[in-house]
Amino acid sequence: MPAILNPKTLLKKYWKDIALILAVFIGITAWQERNLLADNQPADNFELPILQSSESSPLFTPGKQTLVYFFAPWCSICKLSIGNLSAVSGEVDAVAVALDYTSASEVSEFIGEQEVQVPVLMGNQRVSNAYKISAFPTYYLIDTDGTIAEKSMGYSSSLGLRWRTL
Repeated sequence: MPAILNPKTLLKKYWKDIALILAVFIGITAWQERNLLADNQPADNFELPILQSSESSPLFTPGKQTLVYFFAPWCSICKLSIGNLSAVSGEVDAVAVALDYTSASEVSEFIGEQEVQVPVLMGNQRVSNAYKISAFPTYYLIDTDGTIAEKSMGYSSSLGLRWRTL
């Protein structure tokens, strides 16, 4: 019968591998985020149309912490991650902003296929440029004073989103 290694033994045996994987992950993340807005930078606020409504809404409300999720309806990673926004919607304001779409019906169809429980706003090129969006999904956490507190690009799990909003 093979010996069962305890976690301490495994950690001692593989600490170099774990450190290398962690370093690569941190490096890739830093490279992806290199062109995004800097932390503590004031965030531009836009009044944007609400999907399937004649009303509009600000991107964020000053005085409230807001997680802004930029997505494209053709993005496969967005399909996997947009439902994770519900994990933080009770703790902070959360909003999804559609970019790089051809029509509101394309966005509506995408949203209808997902479990989206946050407001969906219709963004435009001006918003995309202001937030330096170059890939989807991109997330920004806007603090209560209207500044960038956190940023991320790519897939984020429910746990990852919750961790960023602490």
